[in-house]
Amino acid sequence: MQPDQASACRSVEGNLGYAIKQAHHLMRAAIENRVRAAGLGMTFPHMAALFLLSETPGLSGAQLARWAMVTPQTMNQILTRLEADGLIVREPDPEHGRILRARVTDLGSQEFERGCQLADALIEEAQAGLSAAERGELLRLLGKCQDNLLHIARVEKAPLEDIGAMPIRRVGGKQSR
Repeated sequence: MQPDQASACRSVEGNLGYAIKQAHHLMRAAIENRVRAAGLGMTFPHMAALFLLSETPGLSGAQLARWAMVTPQTMNQILTRLEADGLIVREPDPEHGRILRARVTDLGSQEFERGCQLADALIEEAQAGLSAAERGELLRLLGKCQDNLLHIARVEKAPLEDIGAMPIRRVGGKQSR
């Protein structure tokens, strides 16, 4: 780093972590507003849980918490609400009775699909002004950052339980890690 350059850690300008976090925050708020306005009564974490369970039925609350980046207590509250609303069911694991495995109900799939349509429209608006090539490049570059961070986490033996089983992103029809 040159002496007159500010560290990315000390400046919002040019800070990838801050830009990603801010984009996530703005996207989350906008999706929640649209979902609420449509009368779905779900939050972004509710939708994240439904997404993860749609991709990988039978996850436990602990697995969902790690994958959704919330505490186990928060995930339990989310699952309790989703179950009360009839969007998921939880059943005891046949081998470990204390573990509850969750899956999305038909109603949950329908409500999740409605939420996805709202989110997809918002994502389309967020990408306004970007060409198809730029959209692909943005996803490709973010994917490279994800791959690098996953590699770093593995090399440094970060506690990333179940990381290998997480749903993976698809860029251009190819699976990537």
